[in-house]
Amino acid sequence: MERVEHSSKGTTVIRSAWKRSVVGGLIAALALAGCTAQDAVEEVDEAEPFVEEQEEVVPDVPRHPLTGVEVPAGSVTGPAIMAKIDHENRPYVNLHRADIVWQQLIPQNGTRFIAIWHSDVPDSVSYVRSFRPHDYTMASPFGGVLASTGLFSGVLPYLDALSGAGVQNVVWDYRGPEDRDLWRNTGKPYSAASSIEFAAADAQEQFGSLAAPVQYFNYLSDPAETTAVAKGEPATNVTVYFADAEKQGRNNYLVSKWEWDPADNVYKKVFLNGEPVLSETRDWVSGQTCGECVQLSATNLVVMSVEHDDIVGQPTARFTDGATGPAWVATGGQILKVNWTSGAIGVPFEFTDRDGDPVTLAPGQTWIMVFPGDASGPIITRSGGPGAGSISFD
Repeated sequence: MERVEHSSKGTTVIRSAWKRSVVGGLIAALALAGCTAQDAVEEVDEAEPFVEEQEEVVPDVPRHPLTGVEVPAGSVTGPAIMAKIDHENRPYVNLHRADIVWQQLIPQNGTRFIAIWHSDVPDSVSYVRSFRPHDYTMASPFGGVLASTGLFSGVLPYLDALSGAGVQNVVWDYRGPEDRDLWRNTGKPYSAASSIEFAAADAQEQFGSLAAPVQYFNYLSDPAETTAVAKGEPATNVTVYFADAEKQGRNNYLVSKWEWDPADNVYKKVFLNGEPVLSETRDWVSGQTCGECVQLSATNLVVMSVEHDDIVGQPTARFTDGATGPAWVATGGQILKVNWTSGAIGVPFEFTDRDGDPVTLAPGQTWIMVFPGDASGPIITRSGGPGAGSISFD
């Protein structure tokens, strides 16, 4: 007898062998007949030995740790390259090539990104912005390199802690001979911090001795078997509010809006007026844009409601060890409410569905959006922010 179970880690084949055995209560029958074992003529079908249940895990195909795309064994090398990216200064540069993007709240009535590249590291990324306290918990599981423009003194312990967790911090304000060539100011007519460009591919080569990233999410090759598609409900439009929707629902810097495109099997990012949010490809050597702009898209959306604390005046996601809360995962035009749990620093977050099963995603790019939970409203308001966030979909 054989049963096959599939999971993101591989295929489990469970086999049981129940063999025929005939004994017929011989000892009891002999006792009732007053016979001894020597007097009786025994006719017994030999019983084949019982085979205990066996469990065999057939490993799944090798996957890229940040996209879940099937790759040749041993082909994943080199560190991940991360950068803090400005939300306001557009078009973005090579953001469309990131494997995973975090979108987070900042106190200046807006959001910023932590973009992570590994499967397709571009020459150049921009525009780079400053480090914030919750970058420590969001970035630490990926290892590699994190580029930021700077920070103020109250945030320095979190930058140091991230370094202690194994991430190589490269900071524009602290640049020296070893990393000076990885930076340049494009002279874009905006605030100086938003004019900064980072040489991502060169950074991956320079810090090539760092380890490759570990797998962050669970993936299944067939999107139809993923958690949201198998258990969720339709969601062709997903809108995430990083603030009070009534007060800030028309602020593009505090809203992340996505539309499902069944032709390309991805969610595409749009402004509130429906226009596409674009990213351009730029060459580091020439500094020129190469080709047309590309609309930002994602195969998977992960939305997390997280309580925030006021840390040195910064609204900071409460990702303490063992913290938990609601989340939503969208794949294949379907969405499902799930649960997130944070672990120790450097350990990927866990996501489980209502049955307690690990959440599985489809291979491709993933955006993670973190909005402040209901209890965080007063704290966010004191930090100069606009209150608690929310999610809507239809």
